[in-house]
Amino acid sequence: MSVSILEALENAEYNLVENRVPGPLGEMTRKMGVDQLHNAIALLEKGYALTDQVEPLLEKFGKVEDVPGK
Repeated sequence: MSVSILEALENAEYNLVENRVPGPLGEMTRKMGVDQLHNAIALLEKGYALTDQVEPLLEKFGKVEDVPGK
């Protein structure tokens, strides 16, 4: 299931702000939120729209740093 950049930002907000799980699970959730936020911001800076899907780009290029600008 692919999420849009907007949905990735919403998921990042939830993982960083709303989901306060203690211990290792909480740290894993925080890292996931940071990664989601990083990917969404990087794609927006490259000219992608909030409605563009994240996963197809990551599957094709491997990591967000390798995704070309739009």
